[in-house]
Amino acid sequence: MNIIQGLNYRQWQQRNTDKFKTLTLSQQKEARTKGFFNRGWEQVQKSWEILMSFVNIVNNNVATIFEHKLNKGDLIGAINQSLHETEHIEEVVEQKVDKIDRLLEKATDIFNKTKKRFATYETAMEYRYNEQTTT
Repeated sequence: MNIIQGLNYRQWQQRNTDKFKTLTLSQQKEARTKGFFNRGWEQVQKSWEILMSFVNIVNNNVATIFEHKLNKGDLIGAINQSLHETEHIEEVVEQKVDKIDRLLEKATDIFNKTKKRFATYETAMEYRYNEQTTT
């Protein structure tokens, strides 16, 4: 009995079957197109490599809910999720723009106060200079 990577033939087959069942129907079809065939030592090992090309999805490391729905074939759900995400992004952008507006207003206020103080200081210095030159 051959044992490769600590698994015998039947264990390899079972592992492949378990991973294959986690794929969406479209991914299963793609895996078969790439050569997935879970019989015979060489084919079972090649099939494992094919399944590993789907490893991100197999391990549920899908980047977004949109991708998850799309991978499951739920096109309407994916579109609705996309619309929901777009609305959320719009809300976040509006909040950030409001925050930037408040910061800009505060910075403008500080600038104007500083400018006024400087102008007052400059006027006082001019007055002093003029007094000293006239005396």
